Amino acid sequence: MVALTVISASVTATPAYGPAVSAGVRALVVAGAISGVAVLPILVATKWRSKHLRNTHLIPFLLSLLVANVLQAISTLMNTKWAQDRAVANGSFCRAQGGIKQAGNVATALWSFTLALHVFILLFYRVALPKGLRWTLLGVGWYLVVFVVVIGPIAIETPSKGPYFGPTGYWCWITEEYPREQFYLEYFFEFVSAGLSFVLYIAVLLRVRGNLVRTSGKWHLRFVPHGERWILAIRRDAVDGYMMRVASRIVWYPVAYAILLLPVTITRFVAFSGHAVPFRATIFADFVFNLQGVVNVALLLATNRFVPDTGALPIYTPRKHVSMSSPEALGITPFLLPPPKARTMGGASGAESPALAHFRTDVMARERPDSVASLVTINSQTPLVRVP
Repeated sequence: MVALTVISASVTATPAYGPAVSAGVRALVVAGAISGVAVLPILVATKWRSKHLRNTHLIPFLLSLLVANVLQAISTLMNTKWAQDRAVANGSFCRAQGGIKQAGNVATALWSFTLALHVFILLFYRVALPKGLRWTLLGVGWYLVVFVVVIGPIAIETPSKGPYFGPTGYWCWITEEYPREQFYLEYFFEFVSAGLSFVLYIAVLLRVRGNLVRTSGKWHLRFVPHGERWILAIRRDAVDGYMMRVASRIVWYPVAYAILLLPVTITRFVAFSGHAVPFRATIFADFVFNLQGVVNVALLLATNRFVPDTGALPIYTPRKHVSMSSPEALGITPFLLPPPKARTMGGASGAESPALAHFRTDVMARERPDSVASLVTINSQTPLVRVP
């Protein structure tokens, strides 16, 4: 949970909670409990870890993200003590909550970005991460989380500023005496993670859809009108078509993270500008942010069945480049095939064979099913026209 301070508080204790503050803090405890209850069974269960998901090597990063959500839930549940005492007091419990809170938030941002990066490498470049590199990323990632948390009280904390972790309004976190550390050692990770993850997933969607292509060593971005989307299919192979459906669902991970982070972002920038943040806005922003565990579990269960079997699909094979003028492009456009010239296939000269007619109709049914109903009998003299 991201700590939002409305008023500056002492690092030893805060004023006693009023009824409204106590109710707001208890609401945050409920949000943490909901996320914890949603995440813990998924961590223990193995049924959702299908063979298809294991082939993509996403499971270690998904588990790390869920563990980060558990840390967030634990730090939020620790607010129960402050709700009961009706005040926040400095001490070992307070410092522990501040450290766990920062660890959970930083880890969530880090593993959200790592998951996005892994999906980008998998779907954009069609490259599988080596096992050694996966374990290296896991080790370095969790080491970075621990380092960011312990560096404060060990190396940054000074006697003149007071404790690094302490009361900050309605709970414990990095105290107001360390504003730069609040931003660069937590908020920075969250903002960068949300922004870069969104960019990576958009690039994946453009790549597998066919808007982003590479020719002669250079990347090109191309857009076509809605009625001419068939043009994109010329450079899209069968695997890309399947990956497009996968990417269009997985993209909701960074979108959901950005949406849940948005209220916190707004309130923090309001506070940075020197304006007071209303208590209700603070509670609402943190309540929404603490639902990350629930949202991630829902996305995992909803998208798990759409993960492809990379052991069966040739996902790691290079893409096939098809020229617009190549004969291979014929048959995937919504244009009618031209009539054969000086060729017979069991019929009169110039007449279209039943096999070719069937092929042409079948192509249109696959590429433009909405226009098949309006297709009328076409004789051998039908010119090359586009179906309306």
